[in-house]
Amino acid sequence: MRVQGALAAALVLPLALVAACDGGDGGGPAATAGTEKTPAYTGPMVKEAWSALGGGRSRIEVKEVGRLPDRSLLRFYLTNPGKEATFFSFGTSVAGSAFGNLHFTLVDPVGHKAYTPLYDGGGLTVGSETRWTSVHPGVRYETVLAFPPLPESVRRITVISPTTAGEFTGVPVVTGGPKLPAAPAVPDGLTAPGAGTTVSFPMRNPTGETSGGTHDLYSLTEGEAKSTTSSSTEETIGLRTDVLFAFDQAALSARAKAVLDEVARETRAKADPAKPPIRITGHTDSKGADDYNVDLSRRRADAVLEALRARLGPGYRYEAAGKGETEPIAREGGANDAEARGRNRRVEISYKIKQRTAATAATTSRAPRDERATGAGAPAPFRPRDGATVASRTASFGAGDRRRIDVKPFYRDGAYLVAVFDIANLGPAAGPASTADYQGDHGSYGRFGAFSVLDPASGTAYRAVRMGPQDPVNVNLAFVDPGWAVFRTEPGTSNRGFVYVPAPPPDVRSVTFDAGPFGRIPNVPIR
Repeated sequence: MRVQGALAAALVLPLALVAACDGGDGGGPAATAGTEKTPAYTGPMVKEAWSALGGGRSRIEVKEVGRLPDRSLLRFYLTNPGKEATFFSFGTSVAGSAFGNLHFTLVDPVGHKAYTPLYDGGGLTVGSETRWTSVHPGVRYETVLAFPPLPESVRRITVISPTTAGEFTGVPVVTGGPKLPAAPAVPDGLTAPGAGTTVSFPMRNPTGETSGGTHDLYSLTEGEAKSTTSSSTEETIGLRTDVLFAFDQAALSARAKAVLDEVARETRAKADPAKPPIRITGHTDSKGADDYNVDLSRRRADAVLEALRARLGPGYRYEAAGKGETEPIAREGGANDAEARGRNRRVEISYKIKQRTAATAATTSRAPRDERATGAGAPAPFRPRDGATVASRTASFGAGDRRRIDVKPFYRDGAYLVAVFDIANLGPAAGPASTADYQGDHGSYGRFGAFSVLDPASGTAYRAVRMGPQDPVNVNLAFVDPGWAVFRTEPGTSNRGFVYVPAPPPDVRSVTFDAGPFGRIPNVPIR
């Protein structure tokens, strides 16, 4: 298939956000705390968006996920709402488009899991072939994509599309169903089916063995003294050494006692003694000689280990290590160098989480407000619209480049909070072709790494939810956010963004949104 010039230009765009034209400037209505609940949605799960890699406008209708013995099958329908024939691409890179990869993701917001598509031995996703087929206006194209099997307990799933439609919440998971498309096959790549008809894309025949990804979801919360990264199976508590130790020292400070008392209570409630060890790892910033930093970080880890052992007793096995400056979590040397170095100076306490019991639940519920387990609420129903703008802010990016963020009401999806916003390009220049302007000092927080949600009562910051464990060099991290797809750059366009963060406690009805370069926006309602 020959790629035309316009398509070739589109192939370099790396980010996905919803596109909808939006002009004008000015501050939107003031945000107010809201307690309204979104009613259950019973209609078709339909959104319109720009397809990835220059695929044009599309209407996406997600039907269901079928649970089969050896796989799960996402079933959805694509319609071209335009007037001319086009094609759909769901790759998120030039190579991905060439291989026909459909980069959808399934998220279980209650079970803290994410599932990525099955691939065959040739590197192709298992499912419908969309690469070489023209799609004609008004025709509904049935499409299927295979994933790893879902647990029997999962009844609703969130589908993250690699298009500007973003997330489809509340998608039903049904047992059985057709293993292949139910609609008649498309005649060929050139013949136009009748408008209003439903046809199916051809299915690929997989080559070799198939494999797919099942990933734990990791939540990150940050306070003044510590951060907590947790999944359904493990937890890491990061203690700032500036709180625990005096400069260049390894003797615990007076303030450290209260901090470690709290950590010991949390560790006793959650850590599984049958799955040792509890690992204590010291880290420094990059100032100083390498050998000295490794030695200092190890001595600090040893000090924390002894303090925990004194509080928890001999029922646990412990290991200590010093990493020095080799595993930073923030990029030093930027505009916020002091903050980045402070985050890198830390002692991390990691352990496997024990099976949740009634006693564990009771202990957790009595924890301080900023440390309570948020729990997993129900999956969100499908939301065809984001709701009215609750606040707007503008910011400048370079010479004369101005943009506006329009914040929508946030909502809960299982254990997570979904922060939703549009970013409008006010011109006069074209917008960025990536999210570098919104990632902050480090890419380890996702596509919108500079953004976070703050609980104003506790001061706790909730960061983007990560798929899978920490990458030591922070180059292959995936988050529950738009990922890599299309970002419209023309002045006068608006791109939809979203990011999943851990949900604050259920009694929190409004939050402050730290929108990075746009500033902090208070009183964003959770609905």
